[in-house]
Amino acid sequence: MPSPMAFHLKPTRLFACRLFRFPPLRAPPSQIPLLPSPNRALGLRLRLLHSGATARGGSGMGSSVAVKDKIDLTEKEEKIFRRLLDVVDRFNLETQLRVAGGWVRDKLLGKDCYDIDIALDNMLGREFCEKVNEFLQSTGEEQQGIGVIQCNPDQSKHLETARMRIYDTWVDFVNLRSETYAENSRIPTMKFGTAREDAFRRDLTINSLFYNINTNSVEDLTGRGVQDLRNGYVVTPLPPKATFLDDPLRVLRAIRFGARFEFSLDEDLKKAAMDSEVKAAIAEKISRERIGHEIDLMMSDKQPVTAITNIVDLQLFFVVFTLPANVNPAVNEEIDSVAVSYLGAAWNLLQSIGCSILSFHMREIASDGMRRQNRLASAEVERTLLLATHGIEDISPGIAWIAEDQLSLSDIQRRNLSCVKGQLWGIEMELSLRRGLTHLGLTLEYSTLVKDDQRRLYLYEALFFPFRNIVYMDKKSKKIPVTNFIIRESLKLKASDADMVMSLHFASERFLSLIPLLNPNNDSEFIESELDGDFLDVPMASKRRILAGLLLRQIKDYWRVSLLASTLLYNRVDSSDDASSIQFELDTAKEIFLRVQSAISQLDLDQVWDAKPLLDGKAIMNFLQLKTGGPLVKEWQNRVLKWQLAHPQGTADECLDWMKQSQTKRAKLASCT
Repeated sequence: MPSPMAFHLKPTRLFACRLFRFPPLRAPPSQIPLLPSPNRALGLRLRLLHSGATARGGSGMGSSVAVKDKIDLTEKEEKIFRRLLDVVDRFNLETQLRVAGGWVRDKLLGKDCYDIDIALDNMLGREFCEKVNEFLQSTGEEQQGIGVIQCNPDQSKHLETARMRIYDTWVDFVNLRSETYAENSRIPTMKFGTAREDAFRRDLTINSLFYNINTNSVEDLTGRGVQDLRNGYVVTPLPPKATFLDDPLRVLRAIRFGARFEFSLDEDLKKAAMDSEVKAAIAEKISRERIGHEIDLMMSDKQPVTAITNIVDLQLFFVVFTLPANVNPAVNEEIDSVAVSYLGAAWNLLQSIGCSILSFHMREIASDGMRRQNRLASAEVERTLLLATHGIEDISPGIAWIAEDQLSLSDIQRRNLSCVKGQLWGIEMELSLRRGLTHLGLTLEYSTLVKDDQRRLYLYEALFFPFRNIVYMDKKSKKIPVTNFIIRESLKLKASDADMVMSLHFASERFLSLIPLLNPNNDSEFIESELDGDFLDVPMASKRRILAGLLLRQIKDYWRVSLLASTLLYNRVDSSDDASSIQFELDTAKEIFLRVQSAISQLDLDQVWDAKPLLDGKAIMNFLQLKTGGPLVKEWQNRVLKWQLAHPQGTADECLDWMKQSQTKRAKLASCT
C-alpha cells in the first residue's frame, strides 16, 4: 500500500512524457514491442518520478503486476488502424489518431479488448466519421451508420461521442479536450486540448495511456501510467478531489477497476472519496442510471465482493444504495456491513460449488443471413443491440442521434445485455432490434452466447438479504419492500430485476421449510399444514414432490439460485444481524445444496414449470357444469396441479376420475356437518 506520508507536488512540476517506439504498423509481424524512448534525460526524469519522489501516494507500490513489453495487435486491429490512416492520408487531415484508455491498458496486461476509443486532436468524432464515409464512397464501399451521443455537462458528460462500424467492429471517436471554468460555475467550457491535457483529465493514470496510431507508439503522458500498472496501483493523474468533482462517477470507476485488477487504492484517493463534497456531488450530479450501471458492472465482474466492500469502507453505501423515507423497521446502522457479509458468503459458496450450476441463454445474431465461422465478439453484439434499443432514430448511413446520454460509450460496450433498460425481447424491442440489425446487415439467425443474469441476480439477492423484511409506504400508503426501491429507484435497473430479486427472497425463505422435507431421512411435521386433506394420505415422496414442485413452478429457472441463498440462511451459526457476529458454515451449506439439488432431480422436478396442466380451466368448468370462471375454478386448478405433481405419470382421464371421487367425498363430509 502507498505511504500516507507522501508529499504533494503541482502536476506541472511532475509532467514527464515518455514514448515507447514501435516498428511501423504496416510491417509484419503484428507483435509490436514496447521499447523505451532514446531520450536519456526524459527517461531519467521518468525513473525519478517512479522511484519515490512521485505525485500523490509516495512510491505507489501496490502489488507487482506482469505488464507486457510489447503490444500484440490482432489482424482485425491492424486492418482497422490501416483504414483510419488511409482516411487521414486521403484528405490530408493532419490529424493524430490515438487509441485511448482501456484498450492500451488491457493490451499491456495481455488481455483481449474490443473497446476501441479513438481520440482526435483537431476535429470532432462526428466529423471524422463523416470523412470515413466519404472515403468509403470514393472506393465504392458501403457507407456505415454513425451514432452520436451528445454531451450533457449537467450529468458530468462533457464530450460528444460518435460511433461507427469499421470492419464489423464498433469504434468510438471523440476529440481531445481541455476545459476552463467560469467564476462561480462548476460546469466547464470545453475546447480542443492537447493529448497531455486530455491525459491529465482522465479518471486514473492506468486509463490515461494512449497508443498513437500515426507514430506507432504508446504515450504515457502523465509520466506514471505504465509504472502504476506494473505496481498495481489506482491513482488519479490530478489531485483526486478535483478529479472526482469534475465527474463524481470516477469514484465508482476507481473502485471498480481496483477490484477488477486487484489493485491498491491510493490513500489520497480514498480520503477524497469519503469527502462530504464529493459524496454530495455523486448524489446530485450523476444520474441514477449511470450509478446503477457502474454497480451492475461491479456485480458482473471478477471481484464483486471486493468492490462492494470498498464502497462500504469508503462510507459510500447509502450514497449509492439510497433508501426511501419512513422505512419500517428502522435500518440498523451496521446493515451495510451485514449486507457485505451476506454477499461474501454467497460469492464464496458459489465459487466452491462452481458457476456451471447457473445456466446460460442464447441470442440470435447473424450477418447478411450467412452463418459465419467467426462469431461476432460479445461486446460488439451488446453494442449492436444497445444501438437498436437505446433510442436511435436512424441507423442508416448518416447521423443517428441518441436522446439518452446517461451511459458513456466506453461503458456501453462492456454493458451486460441484461442491463439494457426494458425487456430486450418484448415485441416493440424486438422490432426495433430487427430494424437496427437490418440496417447494419444483420439478421436474427445466428447464435451468440450471452452471459446469463443468474449470477448477477443471485449476488443482488444476497447483498439485499438484510433488507428483505424492511418496507416503506408509497404515495398510495401501500407497503413496498425497500429492496424494490433500491433496485428500481436508487440503481434504475430493470423492473424485472427488482421483481426477480424479491421473488428470490420469498423463494429462499420458502426453501428453508423445504430443506428438512427434501432430506430423505427426515419426516417433517409441517406437511399437514401445507397440504389440504386430499393429499394427506399420499406417500412421503409424493408430498415432497407436491411442495417442492409448487415452489419450483413459481421460481422456474432460478430455483438453484434461490436454493443456494437459502442454504446460507438455513446454516447461519447465529441468528442476529450483528455485523461482528455473522458466521456462515459454507462447507455445510454446500453439502445441503448438493443434497437438495439431488433430491429435486430424483423427484424429476427440474423443468416442472414447463409441464402443461392435464386439465385446463375450460375442462374444469365443464366438469363443474359452470358457464364462467371464478374462485371455485381457480381452487380446482390448484388442486389439479397438486394431483398432477403427486401423480407425474397420471392421465387426464385419471385426473377426472380423482376429481369425481374428491367431489363425492367432499359432499359426504358436508352432509355430515
